[in-house]
Amino acid sequence: MLAVALWAAAAPAYAQDGGTKKLIYYGWGVRDTQYVRDHWQEMEQMPFDGTGIVVVVDRQAWRQGKTDTSNQLGWLVMGSRAFRVEEFREAIADLRAAKWRRFTDNFLPVALSNSGPASGLNWFDEARWRAITENFGVVAQIAAAGGIKGLILDPEHYGYTLFRHADQRQQVDRPFADYAKVARKRGRDVMAAVAAHLPRAVLLSFYAYTLPLSELESAKPLEDALYGLLPAFYDGLLEAMPAGASLIDGYETAYAFKEQRQFLDGYRRIHEGAIKLSSLPDRYRAQVKAGFGLRLDHEGKLEHFTPPEFRQAVATALRVSDGYVWIYSEGPRFFPVSKVELPYVEAITQARAGTKR
Repeated sequence: MLAVALWAAAAPAYAQDGGTKKLIYYGWGVRDTQYVRDHWQEMEQMPFDGTGIVVVVDRQAWRQGKTDTSNQLGWLVMGSRAFRVEEFREAIADLRAAKWRRFTDNFLPVALSNSGPASGLNWFDEARWRAITENFGVVAQIAAAGGIKGLILDPEHYGYTLFRHADQRQQVDRPFADYAKVARKRGRDVMAAVAAHLPRAVLLSFYAYTLPLSELESAKPLEDALYGLLPAFYDGLLEAMPAGASLIDGYETAYAFKEQRQFLDGYRRIHEGAIKLSSLPDRYRAQVKAGFGLRLDHEGKLEHFTPPEFRQAVATALRVSDGYVWIYSEGPRFFPVSKVELPYVEAITQARAGTKR
């Protein structure tokens, strides 16, 4: 708590309305709804506009130390178990207890392809996808009831390659066109389930259409790309997305960026390059927005960025983005402050404050 008090005394004031650019924290230091209930005021002393928040499945086990991903709803959405919103009434009460003033844009995370829950999932399994769609609806209900802005989508393959056609066809031997068609349907169903409860949802995806773009630029066809089915799934999201909702390409590729030209190139890739992977270019132009991710401890250490360099990187990312920038870390924590030196917190504060004037 001493580090928080020191930061609060040193930090410059910034606007209370949050402005139009939003700085989000998501990393190994995100906390669960129970922590949010008890510490939301302390959390708001950090220079962010929001954070990812974990929804716990077994609260008693969590308190006893079972805090791995197997006890987090966001990592189980793609599994075979169908959840019910009634199971999370306490989590909703936690979220409602937080009377946020500065953290206006909080998110519930969902991992789309992880070993364990998602293992064995195939795109043609109707019963399994009904459960998944219902699970997205449950997450959206929790978000809506708890005043949450939207969902964080993490499409990265964690031990299971849901979006790679060559691997998926080992289960169901169908051509890429068939897979793309059904993946788009799944995306459409998922978005409909989310929009039913959260019609103005912000879907902050760590990667979006830009993820397979580099493979296509090296002359690899989409059907052979590691994430070749991701554009079809996200086209489904766009197809069912209400006008007030949006999909943010969080462009995790920017983790180490320092120079404005790098962010401008990323912006161009999102808006001019990756749009070519969508079969819904008008929807894409209207609802896909450019964001950026920055990793404070790039490659596991703080040395990649000095505090002034990180201040400049955050400020530039916010300026170039269409609205959202997210900071990731594994070692450094913010809730409470741990393994991060005060000058880095001040650097983030100064960068964020510069967008609020």
